[in-house]
Amino acid sequence: MLIRIAIADSDNEYIDRLTNVLETYDDVSLSIYTDRYALETALMTKSFDVLLFSPELFDGQVSIASSTVTVMFLDEEKSVPQSCLSFAKVRKYQRISVMYQQILELYAEVCGEMPQGVLGQNGVTMIAFYSPAGGVGKTTASLVAAAKLAESGNRTLYLNMEEIAAEDYYLSQNGTKGVSDLLNTLGSNVNFTMKVQSILQSKSENFYYFNHFSSPGDFNEITEEEITELLKSLERSGLFDFIIIDMSVVMSHKLNVLFEEVHKIVLVEKPDVTAARKMERFLAQMYIFNEYKHKMSRLLNFDMGRKYEMDMEIPRIGALPYIPNPDTGQLVDILIRNSGAQFIYQLVGDKR
Repeated sequence: MLIRIAIADSDNEYIDRLTNVLETYDDVSLSIYTDRYALETALMTKSFDVLLFSPELFDGQVSIASSTVTVMFLDEEKSVPQSCLSFAKVRKYQRISVMYQQILELYAEVCGEMPQGVLGQNGVTMIAFYSPAGGVGKTTASLVAAAKLAESGNRTLYLNMEEIAAEDYYLSQNGTKGVSDLLNTLGSNVNFTMKVQSILQSKSENFYYFNHFSSPGDFNEITEEEITELLKSLERSGLFDFIIIDMSVVMSHKLNVLFEEVHKIVLVEKPDVTAARKMERFLAQMYIFNEYKHKMSRLLNFDMGRKYEMDMEIPRIGALPYIPNPDTGQLVDILIRNSGAQFIYQLVGDKR
């Protein structure tokens, strides 16, 4: 969806800096106005989705389409004219990437959701990483998978669905909005795709994520229906090729919903007696095993080269090596470079 943005400001140097960044986004079309007469003429003859303006060029006295989101550049060194008090505002002198997200969020609130079937693209693959035992490196394995897919040019979303998340050792939790805010838009008239774009963060090219849940209570309050709607909405958005889901270890109805919605399930193992016993007891739940075993594969983590094999029908797709005394912040990057990270291509096919 292309957003038509009119920018009105008399500072040519600022306009150049702003447009140099905004023009890198594929979903915006820019029109620039540096004097009041040209802007007023354009507002009478053209249609815009968003008007970004400085008060010296627009004061709200000119008629403008009711569907246009009107946003004032807020210069904190200047007072706000009385005629502009009611307009939405964004700080003028801030990171333009942050401003872009704020604009998308403001527009998402008023433009409404597009009909189903218009947004999405076919071929989105959702992969869940699960283990019934903690401490097996499930989060690390899912981050390695997401990073490897992104490195190969696939638009990849890492989605943490744990009560208490720990991915922030690798994915910085910047800003204040995340999955909790996204869930609040479900069932509303907010444009979901634009809401996603307004809070989406990026680790590297093609590697995307959200701030995790604001609190464990936010996760606990999610219903199974909301999980289903969230995943289907993300799938329909057309923003991603892969969605990697880092699941909670807790068995619940939410686990069953995720297993039902995803296309593949990776069971993360550790060569450890306690972890192996918990995996065996998990797979002894025959209703889960019989219903979802066709989606399942196994990944061994902390592999030290010793013989380790559990007697089960589910195939193993690879192993990530044990890294002694790693720097936590660098562990994922170390594993991405290791040949063990190739497991993701065995799982999804070679899309490099």
